[in-house]
Amino acid sequence: MPDYTLSLALRSSAPLDDAAVDALRDVLRPDDVELRLWREPDRAVLRVVTECTADDLAAALELGRDLADEANAACPGRVFEVAAMDDDDSLVWRSGP
Repeated sequence: MPDYTLSLALRSSAPLDDAAVDALRDVLRPDDVELRLWREPDRAVLRVVTECTADDLAAALELGRDLADEANAACPGRVFEVAAMDDDDSLVWRSGP
């Protein structure tokens, strides 16, 4: 199966500091060694990136949406963008206003 990169953007409803990012890392797929989390400076936006394998790009995007559900449950706020990509293409889901 091909490898894909998943990327999420979450707008937090609470302030994000290093401790909040570390706490989220402890509960959001703690066994995923590829998972990376960081907050954007001066914004209440958290970025999450990891790798997955899937049959195709559409299936990878669905895995990204599953990760978004996990992130929404673990962090106050909501995911507003999910992307799945490989070296040649990408699919993006964005929430409504």
